[in-house]
Amino acid sequence: MKKPALLVLGALLLAFISLYFIIPQYITATSTVTVDAVDGNVFKFLVKKEAWPKWWPGEHMASDSNLFAFDGRLYTIKKDANSYIEVTINTDKVELEGKINYLAIDDASTKITWEAVKQSSLNPFTRVAEFMHIKSEQNDMDSILNAFKEFIQKDANVYGLPIKIDKVKDGIMLATNTVSTTLPTMETVYAMAADLRKQIAAQNAAETNKPMLNVTKADDTEYHIMVAIPINKVITPAANSVINKMVVGGNIMATEVKGGRNTIDNAFSQMRAFQKDYKLTPVAMPFELMVTDRTAQPDTAKWVTKLYWPIL
Repeated sequence: MKKPALLVLGALLLAFISLYFIIPQYITATSTVTVDAVDGNVFKFLVKKEAWPKWWPGEHMASDSNLFAFDGRLYTIKKDANSYIEVTINTDKVELEGKINYLAIDDASTKITWEAVKQSSLNPFTRVAEFMHIKSEQNDMDSILNAFKEFIQKDANVYGLPIKIDKVKDGIMLATNTVSTTLPTMETVYAMAADLRKQIAAQNAAETNKPMLNVTKADDTEYHIMVAIPINKVITPAANSVINKMVVGGNIMATEVKGGRNTIDNAFSQMRAFQKDYKLTPVAMPFELMVTDRTAQPDTAKWVTKLYWPIL
């Protein structure tokens, strides 16, 4: 009976010794994820430590801005650089030195790689235990990177509002323009819209959407103002008006905001940043679709506006 037991014990010992030599000198846990986001945004939210509390799936320790917790483990940011961030992982059993870096795959996606490394012990029992602990840590690294992926792929998190690429639906517009030394009042804007509506009604055409507005600051003393109304057919414009056409089915950036002039201008700035990040080419001026009748609603905080920007 002793001989079989010795053989089993010997086999187990041989397997343990073999495993010891198989385990490398440096044990590495690696997690990789591909996100649908430009590398510039990955840099702003992943490599810059100030943004970590916005997406981190666990706790951010108030006592130390570099210290984060997740699933019973502590993560300490050691260094953030131009193309990577160094993170130390502390568990009850081991401490790993890690680095997260990123690489653009194309214009709209980025690959993120997180490697955490520890030099293995010379003690065979400790070495095997370390290997098991470090490989289990990889699951948490996967969870953390997936939390970042979920965050970064929502435009509202990155730009402060949801932005989508839609299709042009209104192809014909009756438009009028004017120049002013100040921002136009809503009375001025709606007076321009009223003039367009007279022309539309006189030629038995129909409006297909709300009035559109574009205000462009040419310089410190001049504003160019355009008001347009989408219509169902081409009509003969008056001397102070023109027919503008857009390609139905063409691409157009779109979002919706609630608020006054500052809110609208900020939204256009974020759309411009989105356009730059994703290398989109504008083909016409941006405009705001005035969903709310602004003359009937004096509270600008209640204005609902849809913003559009035609692109290739």
